[in-house]
Amino acid sequence: MLMHERFQKIINHFTEELHQLFGRELVSVILYGSAVTEDFHPKRSDLNFLVVLTPEGLERIRMVQKYLSRWQRQRILFPLFVTKEFIKNSLDSFPLEFFNMKFAYRVLYGEDVLASIDIRNEDLRLQCERELKGKLLHLRQSYLFTRGKVRALRDLIIQSIGIFTLVFRALLFLSGKPIPKTRVETITDACSEFHLDLALFQSLSTVREKKGVFTKDELQDFIERYIVEIERLSQSVEEMKFLEESKNK
Repeated sequence: MLMHERFQKIINHFTEELHQLFGRELVSVILYGSAVTEDFHPKRSDLNFLVVLTPEGLERIRMVQKYLSRWQRQRILFPLFVTKEFIKNSLDSFPLEFFNMKFAYRVLYGEDVLASIDIRNEDLRLQCERELKGKLLHLRQSYLFTRGKVRALRDLIIQSIGIFTLVFRALLFLSGKPIPKTRVETITDACSEFHLDLALFQSLSTVREKKGVFTKDELQDFIERYIVEIERLSQSVEEMKFLEESKNK
């Protein structure tokens, strides 16, 4: 994918700054997420970085504080500063995050620390289940507190829908299905595989992208159907555990 020239300059400058700051203590700089896919949108998307340092470099992390305001203006989300040891010991704690990093990334400097990571399927399935059930609890509670206000209903959808591309991608992988390259294709394939309401998720995506105008009744209907679909999907993910257990007997 060809990156917009403005963002490519930001990426190059960011990498150079880190090298100047940390020198030999900088192990790797990796760009991941939508910026390395066809889903990147110059007006909406952020730049996500994984920065791997030596333990000594991590102790000097305060040096980046003076750059944070400018990075935020350049749409650089706060980079993840870690060590190689942290990655190795955290694959069972953050399998969904590392799985999605590995799905779409580009090494800008140093070692390819993601190439050799090995994520256990059950760890990935379990985090998907937690994310879905956590989102279900959050939606039910937050829906009541919107008090039917259009802006609050819209914000609730926008804040909650983003995680689903990540979860859908992981669930397609766990089901042995090919993982599409784009967000739209991922949603379409996941809805087909898990018998979800595709039209609903397309409507939720439209709300997220702020492309349409919806009434209070429409937004409330979306959220109520959304809750039902998440509950059904979480049950499907729970059943994956029993299928895996039966295979191992």
